[in-house]
Amino acid sequence: MKPWFIYSLLSMTAWGSYIVAAKITTAPKYYGLSPRLSSMLMFGGISLTFFFYWLWPSSEGNRLTAGGTVSGISTGVLWGLGMLFSFLAIQTGADVSRLVPIYNCNTLIAVLLGILILREIGDPSQIIRILLGSVLIVAGGVLVTR
Repeated sequence: MKPWFIYSLLSMTAWGSYIVAAKITTAPKYYGLSPRLSSMLMFGGISLTFFFYWLWPSSEGNRLTAGGTVSGISTGVLWGLGMLFSFLAIQTGADVSRLVPIYNCNTLIAVLLGILILREIGDPSQIIRILLGSVLIVAGGVLVTR
């Protein structure tokens, strides 16, 4: 099995689980912490994770450039906004079983940007299969909101 695939499965497991912890932390039915406090606690957990990863021995080259800095910070801001809106959705009554399929419609956005901006797929048959799969994901998101 290729390393990227193992990391993908671990990523899926972590991202599939964290929203349940977010609901327990934020929803009035459980601990009911505000989205502001929930996000700060989450920031602490993220910082701890990356601090220990930073300490892990590595042979990676690290060259910080202006473009890389802007791109990295933009990544964090976009991810943080997504989490903030998720906390707000939970606080205002969203069920995890309905929220997650809706925000996972982000697949369509990522696929379109990957095709249009990153030019990752050149074969027309791949584009059709990937777009069709993405549309099915969005259809699933729409179905759970009804």
